[in-house]
Amino acid sequence: EAMRLDGWKRVMARLRDDPGFSLLELMIVLLVFAVLLAMAVPSYQRYAQRAERAEAVRLLLATAACQERLRADTGYYDTSACLEGAGSDHYSIRAEPEGQADLLAYRLVAEPVQSRPDDPCGSLSLDQAGTRGISGAADALAGCWSGR
Repeated sequence: EAMRLDGWKRVMARLRDDPGFSLLELMIVLLVFAVLLAMAVPSYQRYAQRAERAEAVRLLLATAACQERLRADTGYYDTSACLEGAGSDHYSIRAEPEGQADLLAYRLVAEPVQSRPDDPCGSLSLDQAGTRGISGAADALAGCWSGR
């Protein structure tokens, strides 16, 4: 028991004599933190951008399904319908030609509310034939519509 108490006193004495972290140790910890942060932030931004784009794709597909139901009921598309509640904080949905009934063709466009210079997709579009498009570079089409 006395031996264990003596060891404890030695540890406490050593801790009391230790002045704490040196400036070099603190700088190394900050450097490691900065490197981790530099890797994590762009990765998170890409993830958020993919999630926003996936939401835009979902909205476009839901609006197109509504237009198809109208066509099944009336024989025509109506771009003045199906847009209530379409859109999100990140994308606005519009139909072309705007506000017309008795159409045989339409085009839906999901446009970013705030454009990002690093976004290769830009606006997403979908027409009555299911043709998907983007306003960005054509080679990015598959990646933009898959949400990746």
